Amino acid sequence: MRKIFAFTLFLLVPFTAIADESITIYVKESHYLINDSKTDLTFSELETRLKSLTFSAVTVDVDYCAEPETLANAYLALSSAQPELKDIKLNLSGSHEESTCKSQAQAK
Repeated sequence: MRKIFAFTLFLLVPFTAIADESITIYVKESHYLINDSKTDLTFSELETRLKSLTFSAVTVDVDYCAEPETLANAYLALSSAQPELKDIKLNLSGSHEESTCKSQAQAK
């Protein structure tokens, strides 16, 4: 009886852990945020933070004002922190009408 209970517990534990291993990276104009954090991260801080986390799925939420290099660096940090990562989703947020981009304001 104990063997059946232990085997059942063994089967259930990995599946419940996978469900909790999802993070969201917010790619802003020149910095990053992870999940609900209010702390702005640079590229090197993002890379360090990602290496310390355990996750199996990522949603990359890209702000309208994010520069292409900032987005590319987010993917670079992900690939160096979790090279075996299989599930990456891309989400776009913001619009031209709502934009308060610093880089566009400087260009005018």
